[in-house]
Amino acid sequence: MTSERNMPRLNVPSMTRSILDNYDKHVENFIHFLKTKLSCTLVYEGPLDIHHHILNRTLYACSVKCRNNKIIRDVFPVMLGSQLDFAIRHQKKKQFQDRIPTTHPPFETLDIGRGFFLINGYLRQVPYFYTNDPSNTHVVQKKMVRVYTYDSYDRGKELCYYMMDDRSRHRGDLVIAHNDGSESTQDIYSFFEFCPHPVQPEVYMSQLYRQDFFDIDHLANKIVVSPGHLFVKLFVKYLYAPIREENWAQVKSKTTLVMKSIETGNLLHVLSRKTVYFKEGKSAGKMTQTQHESHREIGANGEVFVEKNIGCYREVNMQTYPLNPYILHMIVRQISSKVKSNHVSAFHPSFVGFLCILGCFETKNVGRTTMMVRETAISTCDALDPVFHSARDAVLWKVLDLETTTASARHWVVVNEACIPVTLDCFQKINLLRLKRQFRHIECWMQDTFIYIRYKVGIFFKRLTSEVWVTPRDQLYWAQRLMNVTTTASLVDTLGYNYITSYLVDLNPFFQHNAFPKNILAFNALKNAVLATDPRYALYFMDTMSAYAKQLTEYHKIVLVPKDDGISPHFALRVPRVTVAYMSFLGCTQEDCIVRNSRVTAFDSCRFYTVRCRVEADGPLVFYPVRGDADDTGELGTLVNRGESPLKVDSLSIHVRVVQGKDTQATLHFTKPPFRIVSHHIGINTLSICIEQDHESITGDKLCSFHGQKGVMRVMKEMPLLDEAVTPDLIITPYCLFRMTPGQILEGIVLGQGKDAKTVRNSRGALVPNGKVFYASTYYFCIAYWSNEHLYARKECVQDKILAQPVKGRSRGGGMRLGNMEVFNGMRGNGLAACFEEKFFEHGDRRPLEDGATVALPKAVQLVKEDARFFKCLLNFETEPSVVEMFDEKDKE
Repeated sequence: MTSERNMPRLNVPSMTRSILDNYDKHVENFIHFLKTKLSCTLVYEGPLDIHHHILNRTLYACSVKCRNNKIIRDVFPVMLGSQLDFAIRHQKKKQFQDRIPTTHPPFETLDIGRGFFLINGYLRQVPYFYTNDPSNTHVVQKKMVRVYTYDSYDRGKELCYYMMDDRSRHRGDLVIAHNDGSESTQDIYSFFEFCPHPVQPEVYMSQLYRQDFFDIDHLANKIVVSPGHLFVKLFVKYLYAPIREENWAQVKSKTTLVMKSIETGNLLHVLSRKTVYFKEGKSAGKMTQTQHESHREIGANGEVFVEKNIGCYREVNMQTYPLNPYILHMIVRQISSKVKSNHVSAFHPSFVGFLCILGCFETKNVGRTTMMVRETAISTCDALDPVFHSARDAVLWKVLDLETTTASARHWVVVNEACIPVTLDCFQKINLLRLKRQFRHIECWMQDTFIYIRYKVGIFFKRLTSEVWVTPRDQLYWAQRLMNVTTTASLVDTLGYNYITSYLVDLNPFFQHNAFPKNILAFNALKNAVLATDPRYALYFMDTMSAYAKQLTEYHKIVLVPKDDGISPHFALRVPRVTVAYMSFLGCTQEDCIVRNSRVTAFDSCRFYTVRCRVEADGPLVFYPVRGDADDTGELGTLVNRGESPLKVDSLSIHVRVVQGKDTQATLHFTKPPFRIVSHHIGINTLSICIEQDHESITGDKLCSFHGQKGVMRVMKEMPLLDEAVTPDLIITPYCLFRMTPGQILEGIVLGQGKDAKTVRNSRGALVPNGKVFYASTYYFCIAYWSNEHLYARKECVQDKILAQPVKGRSRGGGMRLGNMEVFNGMRGNGLAACFEEKFFEHGDRRPLEDGATVALPKAVQLVKEDARFFKCLLNFETEPSVVEMFDEKDKE
């Protein structure tokens, strides 16, 4: 059993090391590529004060200086916390021609954004993508085997081996399909430019077809596109060829495309042109399919991506900053056309034992999101890439020292899908363990008469031993060879659950996260949690919208004690730890009901906004903010143009209303009073105003535990009394355990001194006979989803002058129309009384009868029984009377 003293410590550098190391290595490769292939230099042309990027919403990125001194600006974004970032901020370096020195500067305010990109003043999640790897040999439509690669000019091509007749092709045909759609049968055996040896592709392809073990959803057939890899690929795809050919007109046009892609976050087109984009339509939940380009790029393997208007980055609110090491350790989005099929299971067997499956949201074409585990890495090797290096001179070929044969070969070595026939002596002398030790992030294993080696960018590795890193494909080979373990289950038993779980388990160690993904709800809720963060970070980053606990209370506790390394304490996570009682109380009988003691103020918070306006003026601008708390009019202040031309102000925030006064001034109003103006900043053509707004926790707000036990809160003054001394802070119904959250009870027993109450008194002080209540200390946090921000029907609203009806749109101060059609057809037709009866009685517990010993089962249990009958299961439910409000006639008087 886990005890509080055995809880792991928060070690942020260890959590983020794999991300930052991967980015640093890609920067090093990119600098070498620019120097050797293009005679260019990576430079930084922006301000040394990085806060300037936040204030003016500009891109924090490096540029490329060509040999004729032309500057291609802002084509390589800088990751906060990387060595490139430290060299710019602390060493004031602006040119990078060699390896960037390793530095460990002291922690600064900006470093709270580690693990984020800083793009246009926004904090964005790191875009690690899991996608299909077409450079793996794969079976297509059960009739051909195909593999994709590209040449030294970064032009894609595909090698197809037909296993049966198809139209003009016959069984056994080898055909190369080029990126322009043409096909040829020449240069088939020089398809793999990086390989200095003769190849026999048909042998390997027919072997794979006969075995029929290829699975597109297997992790071994996926590739991870990391941030550095993504931006290098973006540069190579659009700017490498024009710079090499000195076509500066094309360089200029392509630079615009690259910069726009980075600024908007729409980067998925980098992976393939055969990408189908989906944009959200105005209809709720519907997606419109739009073809990105008329021609196809080979190798996409039928990929389907989702490109929303906000781009592939998700805007992250500042209240999540203590969770960055947890939420962002590696977010992997697996996007496949198979996700659209309802017949495909949400969790594939190949994931078990290698990834901690935390959850799945199968909404329209969104795909699956998983979290990488601890002790993982993504390969950054470009050694066999014909675009980046002289692949035939790579060190790997010298170490292998292959002895090929032209006779009828019986042994083969497959290097990055190039099947090389070798002699028996050569096959036997290859030392795979030496390859693992020397090259570290290399995949290699032996099966029958084949040795398989993959050494390229984007392979997912996990540490098996101190010197051996494995992939999903060669994991069991090395586990059997080094540890005498033959199954994944045995491997987990040997290494423990740390081998298959992520850092999120540290927050909730009482649930086997690979067993049931229900509690992913808790981690999704954490992204919008109201946490005890320092408000100075929200002000520094000028966050768009966030919430934080403005004042720490006695309830706020540090979940994981941080390591004293100068960095981790800044990410300490503080969450209210309250006394939770499990009982039925005054209608609190549904799974999502929570009763809060009105004296508990730990869930009070403060909302932080940054509203922005686009400004056009010919002279200096002056903003006169409203002092103190704003009145009911919601006036922010007055903006004045000291020039002569009329002032033009366009609001970029839906809650800001602009009232034009004189030609040179305008008054701004915020539609959500009351509020306080904290600061403002006038940029080149924007006005940014930071606003605070206090929020007291009220009925209708939502709370959640680390186990996903989310519910709607009800505030009450009078609470029961347990053991004559304990007044619970929260009350939740025992039926919440039907949500598969028994780990919450375990947390209360082990960490929260949980126990059964010996005496129970109701809110009037009357003793409840045979009352049974379990209570314990449990972590609960408030979610920034507040009832007073969801206005369903306004009392006073803007009306149409002609129709005298409320206008449409919440941003315009509109309301909800309730006319004869709504009243008669909607409310009366559907039976308003029946809705109330079902909600408050059928979905809850009916009061037990005097002659009945048990309470009526809630609706959730009835649904479970119906499912059990459908699946031919025999389930018996035994219940005990729950605690109800009981009092004597004297109490009534």
